[in-house]
Amino acid sequence: MPVRRQLSPLTWLLYAFATLQFIRYYVVSTRFYLSMPRYMSGHERLPFQERVLPIALMWPINHFAPLMNALAAHQGASTPGLFAFYLVSLLGFSLAGVFCVKLYRAVTTTGTLQVLVYPIFLVIALWTYVIHLDADFSYPYDMLSLAFFTAGLYFIYTRQFAALAATMLLGTVNRETTLFLIPIFMIDAASEPLINPNAPLRQRFNLRRIPWARVAILLGIWLALKLTLTHIFANNDPSENYVRIRENLGRLRPRLLPAMLNICGYLLPVVVILRRRLRPIRFSNYLYVLPLWIAIMFYTGVILETRIYGELCSFTAIAVVLLLEQHMLQQRAIPPIRQHLRENPLSRSHAMEADEVAAAS
Repeated sequence: MPVRRQLSPLTWLLYAFATLQFIRYYVVSTRFYLSMPRYMSGHERLPFQERVLPIALMWPINHFAPLMNALAAHQGASTPGLFAFYLVSLLGFSLAGVFCVKLYRAVTTTGTLQVLVYPIFLVIALWTYVIHLDADFSYPYDMLSLAFFTAGLYFIYTRQFAALAATMLLGTVNRETTLFLIPIFMIDAASEPLINPNAPLRQRFNLRRIPWARVAILLGIWLALKLTLTHIFANNDPSENYVRIRENLGRLRPRLLPAMLNICGYLLPVVVILRRRLRPIRFSNYLYVLPLWIAIMFYTGVILETRIYGELCSFTAIAVVLLLEQHMLQQRAIPPIRQHLRENPLSRSHAMEADEVAAAS
């Protein structure tokens, strides 16, 4: 049952201030990896140039002469060279935050910790995109990618296929990681309404529940856009568009483990460890996309650049809040149980016998 309780306007105002501060820090503290003139003119290296949506958003800003003249004496994120990037990043992260809260409200059964969802999401994004010793790069499509992926998760969980297809259509023009929404869509559709979180895979999923025609539509959208963009920019520099398995194998060193485990602020590994406590089970099943994600990123990404898992920030933030809520529910249930056992000695003896049998087995 979706939570209907709304956050106060003051809370949203605080969130807005925090977002402005985070995006300003993100823009000025990271290194912009691309050449902005080459990217805007369509001549940047592959695969970066194929992610073209930010160009359509930044071009009008960069060519609005009165604004650029007004920013000429500014510093930081408000300089003419960074302001368009700043605004696009601000837009993307704001939309991601809104959909993160909406997804939480659709998933949670209590809404007890709703006020913590956005702050936790913001802190996870800070760790993912800013706090690095190596590969501290930023890209114009990162925050938009986070927004599209979070919106896609929301539309998957709420079963809004038309909106999901539109998200795939627009989001793939921004970055090809929308591909991962397709297996998550399949996982969601195949998930059985179980109560037991320890159920084996054959009981968790029923492949006959998957709407294969809709899967084909989503895959067709992704392939059509990906192949079209690949054709358009076929003559661009392919020097960074190669298989990185050997490079990534060379990075598997103990010294680099702290950097590699910085996946969503080190919290996604915690969610994986505690996955059996995560409710609802349909939402926790989304974690099964993670092996595929890691394998593809190991093949084509730079594993030290943990922003390659950035789209999972919203899922991780919601999962952390749900785990906290689940822990609170369990703690509230303990005192009544203890009181019942004190008042009913027979029940207490039965409970002790059950514990002994469980320990023996």
